[in-house]
Amino acid sequence: MEFLLIFNSSIIPIFIIIGIAFIYNRLFQPDIRQITDIALSVFAPIFLFDVLIKHNITIDMIFAPIIFMCILTTALIAIAYCTAKLLKADEDEQLTLMQAGAMINVGNFGLPLIYFTFNNGSEAYSILYFAAFNIPLTTVSIYLSSREKNLPGILKDVAKVPLFHAMALALVFTGASITIPASLSKCTGLIGQAAIPLLIFVLGLQLSNIKLKKGFIKIIVPAVIIRLILSPVIAKPVLELLSITGLEQNVALVQTSAPCALLPLMYAIRFNRSPDLLAAIIFITTLFSGISLTFLIKFL
Repeated sequence: MEFLLIFNSSIIPIFIIIGIAFIYNRLFQPDIRQITDIALSVFAPIFLFDVLIKHNITIDMIFAPIIFMCILTTALIAIAYCTAKLLKADEDEQLTLMQAGAMINVGNFGLPLIYFTFNNGSEAYSILYFAAFNIPLTTVSIYLSSREKNLPGILKDVAKVPLFHAMALALVFTGASITIPASLSKCTGLIGQAAIPLLIFVLGLQLSNIKLKKGFIKIIVPAVIIRLILSPVIAKPVLELLSITGLEQNVALVQTSAPCALLPLMYAIRFNRSPDLLAAIIFITTLFSGISLTFLIKFL
């Protein structure tokens, strides 16, 4: 019974939005690439900027979450890389497994999950870890997706993604204690409120076009294991090592045990890096996260 209560309160609301988008795409077949570009270029950056400004997040506040992010992300990338080598995966499969294992949906899945799971005191912690894990999502993920082989070309691809600029600009504002005008704050806040449901909606749109192929299974299985099982197993001792305890530890553990992030899929579409395979992994990890996250929350 407790399992069903947790599932109903924490997981079902997210899956309802995904389901609506799934049905909408099957009925009306919108231009997913254009909607994705709008979400990635407009709504997501403004949301990130607004959240960091509203909660006055400065670089020193996210120091411990950043250390945690660096350790966890590095460990997951290393495990995914070694796994891909053992499986003799090709370059695109290898990069996809690394993206799927290490890039976490801390935003459009993790943030609402924390909101539905914990009390209001959890919001500040969830924002800190959201900010920290957006660093690899706006840098390392683009690096892995980019077909550029030289540093200037890679940096050029990173510079094309507004999320990176939004985060940097917000940290400059908070670090310098610059107050933005009330009218601008209302504008960013209004757009920000629409960002999370839109990003979940984009996920649903993309998932409705999934075509599971037999060749995908050798990458999907290890991706699910790394993202949903190994990630929390590694995260728990790292958090304790960093003396992150109590509610903050629970928030960090649950939020970083979310399914694969959606942003790498947007990059994969843009850079043509096996988007079908990555979309399939996102679909499967999102589906199975309903079970894995419910168990995780139950045993916290």
